[in-house]
Amino acid sequence: MRLRSLSLEQKLPLLMTGVLVIVVGASLVLTYRTLTASARAAAETHLSQAARQLAASIETGVNQRAALQRRVASDSAIQRALRSVRTAGRAQPMNPVSSVGPDETAALAAARTALERLTTGNDSTVRVQLWSEDGRALVRLGRESAAGTFPAEVPEVPPWPSVDSSAVVRQDSVRVGEFYSSGGRVYFGISVPVADGSRLLGHIGEQHLVVATPNTERGLRALIGEEVTARYRNRDGALWSTVAGVPVDAVERREEDDRAANGSVFAGYRREVGDVVVTEASIGGTPWVIALELPTRAILAAPRSTMVRLGLLSLLLVTASAVVSWLISKRITKPLATLAAASAALARGDVSLPVDDAGGDEVAHLAKAFTAMRAEIATAHSELEAQVEEAQCVTEELEQANEQLIESKEAAELGNRAKSDFLAVMSHELRTPLNAIGGYVQLLDIGVHGPVNEQQREALSRIARSQHRLLTLINDVLNFAKLDAGRLDFHRTPFPINEALGALEPLIAPQVRAKGLTYAQVPCGPAITVFADYDRFHQVMLNLLSNAIKFTPAGG
Repeated sequence: MRLRSLSLEQKLPLLMTGVLVIVVGASLVLTYRTLTASARAAAETHLSQAARQLAASIETGVNQRAALQRRVASDSAIQRALRSVRTAGRAQPMNPVSSVGPDETAALAAARTALERLTTGNDSTVRVQLWSEDGRALVRLGRESAAGTFPAEVPEVPPWPSVDSSAVVRQDSVRVGEFYSSGGRVYFGISVPVADGSRLLGHIGEQHLVVATPNTERGLRALIGEEVTARYRNRDGALWSTVAGVPVDAVERREEDDRAANGSVFAGYRREVGDVVVTEASIGGTPWVIALELPTRAILAAPRSTMVRLGLLSLLLVTASAVVSWLISKRITKPLATLAAASAALARGDVSLPVDDAGGDEVAHLAKAFTAMRAEIATAHSELEAQVEEAQCVTEELEQANEQLIESKEAAELGNRAKSDFLAVMSHELRTPLNAIGGYVQLLDIGVHGPVNEQQREALSRIARSQHRLLTLINDVLNFAKLDAGRLDFHRTPFPINEALGALEPLIAPQVRAKGLTYAQVPCGPAITVFADYDRFHQVMLNLLSNAIKFTPAGG
């Protein structure tokens, strides 16, 4: 059904309902965007705070471990063992699980006892080794199998953080290595130098397994929430790990957002959960980054739930408004329908159809106005007929005036055409003798009729310039004709300003001398040029100088 075929009684409730639907829909869209933005901002703030707290907590744990390493490294037994090895120049690696044998020195046995403090009460420690300055493993402690060897999944030589002997000047320079994976688990190394003053004796290296106890995971969930997942990664992004030490794929970055004060917030994608919001914080003193991931669907769950409730409420509101709009429309349009019928009858010339003008609302006022208008239409109709007759007379007069105007325009065009023809013929007739003058001047100048002295040559030059000037004026007459016809061409070229101004002096010299004036031209460099029509430029400057001579007092 087309909208035009509907009555006003039907259109009005549809229009009111449509406007309400648009307003409610726009409000819902704006509300959803606001709730979504607020939820994202709150989630990003929470994640950023949690990431910074976790980074600070991990940094504290690493610092505590580093403090323990420094205390062990400063133990006299460790330094005495390394000095004895340095003095002897050799050392035999010790079996990390056997008792002190006859091949082990007392110094290395004491060093083993000191290193055992690093393996007590720490489930993440896989291996502790004491290394000499030249890279020999003197003492090894750690987890072993029943056969007395290290587990197969643990590399025999972990990548200890390097220690540069030339740069070691302090006992407390602990170095933490990057995460690396082996056998489906993630490890990292920590090393601390053992120094005698500023001299490097060796270093203690630890290999740790990334683990998370149930209590740690429960505390982490209490801090970051059930929907949030914590990850570790190296700063270069080469390896990602869960908090339990299992390697995982890197999150796919989609957009950056640096709104977090001390971290990086960005939108990402992980195949297991879909779109995620990730916030990261660097762990001080380590090459690690803690990353917290929250699925986007978890952020949008609360706004979507709110929008469902608002949508149901809006639907009820629109339905009630449609019913009320229909009732109001029926009350308003009924008298309007009667008024429309009376208007149609009036258009046919019937003024007998009654109109109910009772009441005090706008429709009643409209009915009263219609009745008054209907009473005046007859009078207005007769007056209109008289005005139509008068207008016809005026129209005839305007047509006659228009015909006279057309005739005047044609006469003007004929006169303008005659003027153009006259200017063209005149300029052509004047150009012929001027060209003859120019030719005779050239013949005299080259000495065809006898020798010419300098004064005569100067006079001939002035005659040639004046002849060129007259030709220019004749061309200007033609240009005026072209300008009148709307066709005037300019030929713009670059030319030196110094030469163009110097060519003016011979043309004005007689006038200058006649009034006793002083004329001087300040020369400029030959590289300074003007891009213009040379003849127009020459004409303008000559007019300016002629006016200057005319209005300058004698002797000026």
